[in-house]
Amino acid sequence: MRPAFLLLFFCFATGLFAQPGTVTESSIKKEGDYIAAKQEALLGNTDKAIELFRGLVAGAPDNDALQFELGRLLYASGDTDAAIEALKKAYATRPSTVYAGFLAELYQASGRQRDGADLYAGLIKKNPAAEEYYLERAAFLVRMQDIKEAVSVYNDLESRIGVNPELTRRKHALYLGQGDTKRAEKELLNLIAAQPDVLNHRHLLAGFYVSQGDEAKARKTYQDILQRQPADVRAQLALQDTNPAKPTAAGDDELLALLGRTDVDIDLKIGKILPLVQQLANGKGAGTQVRGNGQRAMMLVTELRRVHPDEAKAAAMQGDLFFHTGQLGKAADAYRATLELDDTVYPVWEQLLATLYLDNQTTELRRYAEEALDIFPNRPAVYVQYALGEALRADFDEANNLLEQARLMVSSQPEASAQLEALAAAFTALAAGAGGNGIETDLLPGGAAGPVGFLLANGGNASALQAYDTPGNTNALFLEYLGDALKKAGNKTDAKTAYQRAKAAGSKSATLRRKMTETGS
Repeated sequence: MRPAFLLLFFCFATGLFAQPGTVTESSIKKEGDYIAAKQEALLGNTDKAIELFRGLVAGAPDNDALQFELGRLLYASGDTDAAIEALKKAYATRPSTVYAGFLAELYQASGRQRDGADLYAGLIKKNPAAEEYYLERAAFLVRMQDIKEAVSVYNDLESRIGVNPELTRRKHALYLGQGDTKRAEKELLNLIAAQPDVLNHRHLLAGFYVSQGDEAKARKTYQDILQRQPADVRAQLALQDTNPAKPTAAGDDELLALLGRTDVDIDLKIGKILPLVQQLANGKGAGTQVRGNGQRAMMLVTELRRVHPDEAKAAAMQGDLFFHTGQLGKAADAYRATLELDDTVYPVWEQLLATLYLDNQTTELRRYAEEALDIFPNRPAVYVQYALGEALRADFDEANNLLEQARLMVSSQPEASAQLEALAAAFTALAAGAGGNGIETDLLPGGAAGPVGFLLANGGNASALQAYDTPGNTNALFLEYLGDALKKAGNKTDAKTAYQRAKAAGSKSATLRRKMTETGS
């Protein structure tokens, strides 16, 4: 009996390829190819599914549904640029809002902010009454720091729907970020003029004056609130303290003041700090300059995180900063916090897994790799990290199975395939207790300094292993190697401790029990 899902595919495929009232041999073959392609996609064989859909698209280049399916698979495989091209063709053939929404997501994921803004500009022309299009276009413009054009988009929407608290808040935040306090003030005054009975608008204005250190205007605004509502406790309390310390212009005081404002858009704040973090990531500058930039960036990002504790973007930026300054344990904590706030952003998962691997948090690596596979089953990097976690507890059979899955996904990518071949050779050497002769360690995750490369080069060197060890190390294979080296050096007590740590870290080694018995563990 044919499975039910195949019947559904067949019905859909018939709509894709057959003309009304016709059933040809060609259309039947295409329907069969479509069903086969969907089956491969459902089974997780993304590369094979992509190959089949490419063939279908070649035979029907104007079929928007096929282009859409191809684009989804290409995005899942990590080839965002190719996915964009497929979606652009689908959208050009049939300007569906579904296609537009996915295309916008791809533009944002690839950092093509201008393309995203232009996409929504076209949508606004077709449907000028759709408010969400204006907001999405403005968001793309803010991310590319085109504040003037973003405000213009908000103004266009305001001219259609009238003065709106949300639009006012957004424009006010952008003006503040630009340091244009006069326009920021004017936005709040316009909102109050349009909705004079909403006292919260006046509170916003008073709070703005407080943030600017303008005691006189803040006091006057709070007094105005109390004239309208004498029982307003917020205004009563605020009048007791309307003269906070004004930040100086020296150093980063101005930027810190900007970061401390809750009414400034977080994307604008990130845009101010990002160049500094990118400099650290690229290792630009001399040693003293890099250290200075690191301290400066840490101060700024810490303030961003303090003001936006519930924003995944702030946590992720803090994680990146810790990572690029070599604080891997803190980086892992920040990435975990990011995922607790938003677990849908794949690059954060990949960065967390890489950090856990490099920091020898192998138990956590396996845990988060397993969770990542549930959400992103078609990402080869997740399989590689999971394989590393299994190999580093001496479960080489499982490690090689996971590595094989990754191999299938990157079979058409020579560079990635070469990296996986080097890693497979490293697993073989580690399983045999051999060194890394002939293995290109530069191709391994983390290079020669990463846990696998380090073990291959220093597996029998007790002093090197001890120097590489940390209290939070749960790399069971490393700990077994450490025990072996210490035992060989005559340090039976410390060898016993290392073996016990290896066992606690979930080692699957077939020789560990015997070694523990020999050392009295």
